[in-house]
Amino acid sequence: MKTILIIGAGPGIGLATAERFAREGFRIVLAARNADKLTDMSGTLAGHGADVISEIVEIRDAAAVDELVSRYAPDIDVLHYNAGVLRYREGQLRTDPLGDLAIDTIEDDVSVNVTGALAALRAALPAFYDRGSGSILLTGGGLGTAPHPDLLTLSVGKAGIRAMAQGLFEVSRNHGVHVGVVTVAKLVSPSSPEADEVAELFWGLHAQPQDEWVWERLYA
Repeated sequence: MKTILIIGAGPGIGLATAERFAREGFRIVLAARNADKLTDMSGTLAGHGADVISEIVEIRDAAAVDELVSRYAPDIDVLHYNAGVLRYREGQLRTDPLGDLAIDTIEDDVSVNVTGALAALRAALPAFYDRGSGSILLTGGGLGTAPHPDLLTLSVGKAGIRAMAQGLFEVSRNHGVHVGVVTVAKLVSPSSPEADEVAELFWGLHAQPQDEWVWERLYA
């Protein structure tokens, strides 16, 4: 049975992607920091007949991400890094000028948006290269190409995610590994048609024949 590990699994894109891959017979490994959300998502997937495993991980801890991915990398076919920091106030995306952010908030945001992804890639790539197959999928964002001054840590993070995909695409393709990003340029709500459409783009990246591989898909 093929396996996908989703880091930063949440009720929106993460769950929709898990459901999409589960329909193709994949075992699902969900990794996130919130145990209650993991329980809910695992129950939803299991209710649809999926084989699902839950892993609690503090994504702000790069060493914990490294340990998790290193443990699974020899046995997974797909790694999906879906973590990112978005804050909401009364249901609306919260914006904060850089000067209003505490230093520890900046550090936390960068650790999730950038450092965790780099740690996951660093841990996964050697095993994928040795095997000569697999997909590494990243959730990007439109802020990576059109940054917002009051969403700067997320803008920098999504620009970094996009750079990781573009920078690793050719060398990874030479090893038979597909590194790709879906750049999501609009807000996606949980259990929405938009979440399902993004999940379909991720499935499409994974399922592409090697001679058709691309490093980015845009969802706008």
